[in-house]
Amino acid sequence: MSRFLRWWLLFCTSCAALFTAYSFGFINELLAKDITRLSFVILITWFLSSMYIGWLTHRSSNGHNITGGTNIGWFITELLLAMGMIGTVIGFILMLGGSFESLNVNDTGSVKNALTDMALGMSTALYTTLVGMVCSQILKVQLVNVESR
Repeated sequence: MSRFLRWWLLFCTSCAALFTAYSFGFINELLAKDITRLSFVILITWFLSSMYIGWLTHRSSNGHNITGGTNIGWFITELLLAMGMIGTVIGFILMLGGSFESLNVNDTGSVKNALTDMALGMSTALYTTLVGMVCSQILKVQLVNVESR
C-alpha cells in the first residue's frame, strides 16, 4: 500500500471518529465544558497539520525530496501536547483559584457553587489534555508513515 493511501486511510478514519464524536454529543460537551476553547485550537491545528502532512506524503510518493519538511510536523506534535498541558494548568487554576474565596461552609448554596466551579475547572483540564494527546498521537503516526521507506 502506498504511503499516500495509508495517510488517506488514517485521515479518513480520524475524520470519521471526529464525526462519530460529534454524533454522540462529545463536541457539544467539549464546547460546554472547555471554557478556554483551547481544545478547538488544538483540533484546528491538528486538521491543518494533517493537510500539510498529506501534502508532504503526496510529494514524497511522487518522488520529490521532502527533507526538513517533516521537522515542522514533529514540532507541531510537541506543540499539541504542550497546548494540552497548558489547558491542564489553566483548568487547575480555574478549579483551585477562586473556588474557595466566597466559600461559606454553613451555606449549602455556597458549597454547591464552589463545587460547580471546581468541576468546570477540572473538566477544562482533562478535556484539553485528552484532545492534545490524541491529536498529537495521530499526527505522529502520519509522520512515521511519511518518513517510512
